[in-house]
Amino acid sequence: MDNIHDIIKFQNIGTDAILLRRYLHQNPELSEMEFETMELICKKLHELNIPFRKNVAGTGIVGLIEGAYPGKTVGIRADMDALPIEEVNNDLPYCSRVKGVMHACGHDAHTAILWGIAATLSKIRHVLHGNVKLIFQPAEETVGGAERMIAEGCLENPHVDYMLGLHVEPDIPAGKIGLKYGKMYASSDMLTLKIYGRSSHGARPDEGVDAILIAAEIISNVQSFVSRNVSPVDSAVCSFGTIHGGNVRNQIADYVELTGIIRTLDPKTRLFARERVKNICEQTANMLGGKAELIIEPSYSPVINNDSMVDMVRETAEFIIGNENIIIRKEPSLGVEDFAYFAAARPACFFHLGCGIAGEEQRVCHSSCFNIDETCIPLGIELQCENVLKLLNS
Repeated sequence: MDNIHDIIKFQNIGTDAILLRRYLHQNPELSEMEFETMELICKKLHELNIPFRKNVAGTGIVGLIEGAYPGKTVGIRADMDALPIEEVNNDLPYCSRVKGVMHACGHDAHTAILWGIAATLSKIRHVLHGNVKLIFQPAEETVGGAERMIAEGCLENPHVDYMLGLHVEPDIPAGKIGLKYGKMYASSDMLTLKIYGRSSHGARPDEGVDAILIAAEIISNVQSFVSRNVSPVDSAVCSFGTIHGGNVRNQIADYVELTGIIRTLDPKTRLFARERVKNICEQTANMLGGKAELIIEPSYSPVINNDSMVDMVRETAEFIIGNENIIIRKEPSLGVEDFAYFAAARPACFFHLGCGIAGEEQRVCHSSCFNIDETCIPLGIELQCENVLKLLNS
């Protein structure tokens, strides 16, 4: 079989993928608005003679590389959306041209890597035993695209047997990867808390019910739930990120609204946390003479890797970059990632691809100075291509 590394190197696929990433970085699009990105990727798949379906879950694309021989199907996912962040701290010739929008989480690199995988594997489809599904996903940063793409059939026709995904990671130097067995990312529930009190003059608080005081007590009490109702060997976080209430300085507020999140790793803890936080909010408000209404909107599920899939990716990485360049994560992150839906539907491995720039301060995700060492792009292509071949030949 043709050597994947030679195809990437000698046909300039890695270099072309870097150029694609730079173009995407200059022209970022927010969640559910990835129209030009979708059209560009469709054009590039057409040039590779790869059939595709577009407008999946709005702006998603599903491409299919059909091998010459029957076999299994491996799916690979990349997210495409950018963030509402102004790129002001990067002195790069390919900075964002779109005011207030930036690829600050590396999805431009993910898209470029998946295109590079498509360009590489399409060269050897005449010897492939099985198929490769290319899933370009919208809206990872907001409403989520994975669950909707699955509902619209992206894992069928042909049936996908395994799923692969990656995320560039600035706290890992380029040339290394991070792997996590089992639970990797948390589940998320979005909270909107409405607190109703009774207004009065600030000089006569006894005549009113202070919604701001109720909010303060609830915030304090919710933290005791984490420290006293969740096992020390489990994990949960409840954080309120916004609070709005009151109209003037000398009036007792009759309404306060807060928004926040619950993050958990265990499904049972997730259900318990929802119920416990709801009870704390309602009972605290009642005790102080007010009323609380907690609206819980379930969001992403936890990302749980299949251990056998992680073993396979680890074996590939040992061959390509050496065991010394593999970091095994011992603790999961309480961040979220909607690859979770793919991992729940099929045996899957999601891993971190180091993109940290040597000699520079870490360019953290979701910041206006985020950037990557672009050498991670051809490495990501090579790793995923080898992973696909290993799965198709298993």
